Amino acid sequence: MNILDKSVEFMKYDHNDKKYGLVLLIQLMIKVLAILGCHNKAFRITSILFRTGWAGSESVGLAIAKDYFIMRPEIGQTIAQKFINEQAPLPHTEKFFTDPAEMLDGIITVLKAPITGEKGALLIKYSYYFPLFIKYFDVEAVAERYNIILEPSWAGFCEENILIYTQYDFPIYIQVYEVRDKTFIDQLQSNLTPMNVGPSWFIDHTRFITNAPNAVRDIDIIIVAAWAKYKRHEAFFQALSKQNATTPLRKLNIVCVGYPGDLTKDDIMGFAHEANLRDQVTIYEWITPEAVSALQQRAKVNLLWSKFEGNNRAIIEGMFCNTPVILREGHNYGEQYDFINSQTGHFANETTLYPTLIAMLDNPGDYHPRQYVLEHRNCIRATEIMSLCIKERELQQQRPWTTGLTVKVNNLHGMSYMEPASKEIMDCYDELARYIKS
Repeated sequence: MNILDKSVEFMKYDHNDKKYGLVLLIQLMIKVLAILGCHNKAFRITSILFRTGWAGSESVGLAIAKDYFIMRPEIGQTIAQKFINEQAPLPHTEKFFTDPAEMLDGIITVLKAPITGEKGALLIKYSYYFPLFIKYFDVEAVAERYNIILEPSWAGFCEENILIYTQYDFPIYIQVYEVRDKTFIDQLQSNLTPMNVGPSWFIDHTRFITNAPNAVRDIDIIIVAAWAKYKRHEAFFQALSKQNATTPLRKLNIVCVGYPGDLTKDDIMGFAHEANLRDQVTIYEWITPEAVSALQQRAKVNLLWSKFEGNNRAIIEGMFCNTPVILREGHNYGEQYDFINSQTGHFANETTLYPTLIAMLDNPGDYHPRQYVLEHRNCIRATEIMSLCIKERELQQQRPWTTGLTVKVNNLHGMSYMEPASKEIMDCYDELARYIKS
């Protein structure tokens, strides 16, 4: 990493408990902008600050969000409308601007068809599509027939993509997977209703499977991650390289699986070369889920070294292949996730990475991650949690809820159904197309 990238990463993610003074300074800047009537800019800075996780940032984010979107909703609605109006086509969203119906069945997925007197349910995946749903669909009309669920892409829920939904007077359900974000949603006291699941729950465990007992696990470490700076491939290779400077490294078979982001596969191999690990690294790009599963079944350890992102799928996919994980210590807001435990893997930092890795490689029988996730963290269980959450709210409103949700699974780009959906559900997409604004 160059000095600029290292400095930016340090400012964003390291020693966050010691940045209270900086938070106070930024809070003063936000107040000045608010006094000047620059509410959009004030909230944008608030959102960025909240996402950092710096000491005190959560209270600043809650106070500003509550003021703008709850206490003075006219300001929140102005912020929301400007944000929605300024949505511009990107390479991965351009087709939805041309034809919003393209969002149906994959981005907007129906989980329950409405029946007489009983609402259905639909789920919108990826945060950057949340404003497009409002931009192109008659949300109030949809909500008359469907409960709406949001599945955010990344942590840090004090942001426009999510808070634009507080303008409605009906419940909007939202998946939460970080305690910090759940606390924010709870204390906001809005129409946003948290569900204690996240994207990584919705893995198709029939596709990611364990290998045969006598199969050879010949890959020491697998990293399934986009070629992107935030995934920190370079930092991982450097951590191993520094270990090599003091203790000769065991020769490792390292596999990287991904696709282009703000880096290329040549960049990844260049990082490995700089760390004198090039001959130990094999790269696979744009391979199928079945091919990823086959590699996971050969791997001894699955690794995620990012400091901040959303609710990562790849580590759970690996667990379904019975591959334990090493997760970078302090990931996102440093929560000690219950799914990283003695059965599934360990947290590690740059200092403890190598000894943790070697201990896992030498003691594979200590880990049983597939058994754990099948029991505690799977798409069927997640669907039950969401269904019960909606049922409780519907019954409180004296509305019936007699059937649960259909199980969906997450793919690399979009969603599909665990089993073929009913005709009633598939017919809903024609109905939803009629709610697209002219």
